[in-house]
Amino acid sequence: MKQVFRQQFLRISTRLTMWYGLTLLILLSLFALFSYLFFHASLHRDFDRHLSHETRQLMPFIRFTDNGPLAFAPLDELRSVAYETDGIYGTYVRLLSSDGLVLYRSPNFENHSPLAVRLPAMQSDKSFSQEWEGEPARSSYTPLTDAAGDLRGWLEVSGFEWSLHQELYRLRLTLFIGIVLSMLLAMAGGYLLARRALQPVAALTEAADKIRATNLSARLPTSFGVRDELTNLAETFNKMISRIEASFDRERRFTDNAAHELLTPLTTVRNGIEIALRRERSPEAYQSALGSMMLDVDEMTETVQGLLQLARVDRLHELPKKPVDLSRVVQEHVNRFRQRAVRKGINLQQYIARHVYILAEEGRIGEVIDNLVENAIKYSPEGAKVTVEVSRHNGQVQLVVSDTGIGFNPEQQERIFDRFYRADAKEVQARHGSGLGLAIVQAITQMYGGSVSAHSDGLQRGSRFEVCFPLT
Repeated sequence: MKQVFRQQFLRISTRLTMWYGLTLLILLSLFALFSYLFFHASLHRDFDRHLSHETRQLMPFIRFTDNGPLAFAPLDELRSVAYETDGIYGTYVRLLSSDGLVLYRSPNFENHSPLAVRLPAMQSDKSFSQEWEGEPARSSYTPLTDAAGDLRGWLEVSGFEWSLHQELYRLRLTLFIGIVLSMLLAMAGGYLLARRALQPVAALTEAADKIRATNLSARLPTSFGVRDELTNLAETFNKMISRIEASFDRERRFTDNAAHELLTPLTTVRNGIEIALRRERSPEAYQSALGSMMLDVDEMTETVQGLLQLARVDRLHELPKKPVDLSRVVQEHVNRFRQRAVRKGINLQQYIARHVYILAEEGRIGEVIDNLVENAIKYSPEGAKVTVEVSRHNGQVQLVVSDTGIGFNPEQQERIFDRFYRADAKEVQARHGSGLGLAIVQAITQMYGGSVSAHSDGLQRGSRFEVCFPLT
């Protein structure tokens, strides 16, 4: 049964109303119980005070005889006439001996059946409630002692509690009706308030249901007339959806560009094979065809390697970090390009501050250095200058790679870190490349809490790439 109840769909507003109603019922019930018990005890105290008042009125008229029974003096001067009144407003008086025998009873006892005597166990004032002729009654017993302190008898004053119980019955009925009506009104009002308070949830649900992988541009509403937790939740979801949308767009462009970059050399290889197989050729011709295919294979290999590097970086939520001497790593990697720079007639210079440390992984930082230096040499003409600098500045470490090569314009600068992006300039297209190097630099740098920027004064005016890391 519990499992079935768990599977039932209950709106949040309904559950809130039920919990609110249950809590209110418990609180009202406790208040009603406390009020009833307090009023019940108060009525009994009032009734006991009434019996005590009658007792005080009667005590002066009690006479003690020498070794004889107790008796009342003439009661003509007694102001109270309640002992003569019959019914619920009457007071019934009896004089009892020390052992409980009735020595005197008031005239209003004549029309009633005998009332059971219940003497207190101890010689002190005591009150008892009991049933008399089917109605609740209460009796007050007062011990009567002589001058020597000996118990001579008891004064019993009784009265019907019917009116008291009627008051208690009306109080119970009033409390019950009040609790029921309060519950109904409070639950109705609570349900309406809950539905109104949860209207933003319905709006969020409807908006979220419209968001699909093909429609990630939709956003959750955030204007509900008041700023609360739901507003923060909607804004957080919108930020997450924006990140997901950017990731989808990036992956879509990544897939399209990867397919294009791989399809072009594959088509060239296929065409070369088809041409080579059309007729018999000399070994030199086959060697030339295979050499051309090898260049295309090298291009595809470079592209695949770049994709693998990006994939490895993208899969990591946090790269390994340990203190790395950036000065040493940069110097080692720059030295690997010296022979290439000499062959191309490029002046490769370095200005590296000593013992500059960052928190990173040496292998990943090496990839950043290799991509930046390789690009600078690749896109610089003979006689150009490439400079690599490492310095400390404003609590940061700066790695700067600048050249006097082909440069780029502002339009190209906006997309220079996009994956597979290569400028349309003939100087760029004439050189082999996959367009993934700078994307890899940006991904690794950002993973280590750094930033990378590019600047150029224009085409044929060189470029400057600046990478900043937090200083250890």
